[in-house]
Amino acid sequence: MQGLGDALDLPIRNATVVIKAMRFMFEKWPRLVAEYKPTFGSIFASYLKTYTHWGYCDLDMVIGNLPLFLEESELREYDLVSYSFGDQEAVYLRGQWTMHRNAHSINTLWKGCPHLGAHLQKELLLKVAWVRRMESRGIQNYPKRFQSAEGCYSARAVGTRGIRIRIANKQFVGLTVPADQVIYSVGGAVWQCPQDASVDVGELARHAASGRCQATLPNLPPQPNAVQQLAGGLERLTLSTEGCGAWMPPEFRMCAAELLEGGAELAASTAVVYVNDTLLVQRYRPSPLYALPNGCRQGAFFHFQEWKKAWAGQGGYGAHMTGVQPLGEPPRYSARPRNFTADPEGIALLP
Repeated sequence: MQGLGDALDLPIRNATVVIKAMRFMFEKWPRLVAEYKPTFGSIFASYLKTYTHWGYCDLDMVIGNLPLFLEESELREYDLVSYSFGDQEAVYLRGQWTMHRNAHSINTLWKGCPHLGAHLQKELLLKVAWVRRMESRGIQNYPKRFQSAEGCYSARAVGTRGIRIRIANKQFVGLTVPADQVIYSVGGAVWQCPQDASVDVGELARHAASGRCQATLPNLPPQPNAVQQLAGGLERLTLSTEGCGAWMPPEFRMCAAELLEGGAELAASTAVVYVNDTLLVQRYRPSPLYALPNGCRQGAFFHFQEWKKAWAGQGGYGAHMTGVQPLGEPPRYSARPRNFTADPEGIALLP
């Protein structure tokens, strides 16, 4: 975290306090590291010197065939690129996947959020005091002072003149329990299929093989075999603070009024872009190569989110994990990906 202190030009004494408080909090609550995702470009600047981009994601994910979904235009034409699960009516940078152009002006956007910038030390000391207060009372499970990177950071980005942002629907998420979808990981590709669909794993494997990693990124959407194909021109959107992002502080909510009015199906078929200080939307349709007649669709990755919570035993979240099928006898690991399914009931290996 020394890089964070350097980026804020903190005196040595203050930087020492910040580092000590962060170490204390990370030991008590490791998940807190997610609050500081936007600062990674500054913290790890010395490691990123030779890279054009950097990004962050979550741990509870199954990564699919990403080279099939990363667009050359996204890297060339935008400063921030985030992948949603179709909730385009909520304009924010997703914690599951947000890429940044590696430039000082982009890497330091986080300074505009008080809890990460000017008030970092104050916020950390409040966190430490809260933990000690709860523990002194013998309370183990208590609400944490967690400020999601999806709130202030997103609002700060959209409020920065000249910045270019794209939010595309390319991920799947386990949002509801029970669910009417099943995730298939086959040949390194991630598919979402209706629970009642007749699924041919061999067919999924053949389609996964047709889009393997290439030496150059696809220039989408003009490419004929693009995962998402252009279906309309750019249309202007209007932002409001009502109708989306209920988990987010009201002052950071950015809701696309036209997509809210159009409904979930319309929102899921769009990409939202912010260019020339204007919020716009563009419609797409999935390629038949990666959206099969039985309803299966291929995505960049899957985020477990609510599903994993359904696997927790009586000991609480993460304790006595159930529903995850053992990998079997050694060798358990190899360069060849293991095919499996995932749903709210658990994870099971495919034959």
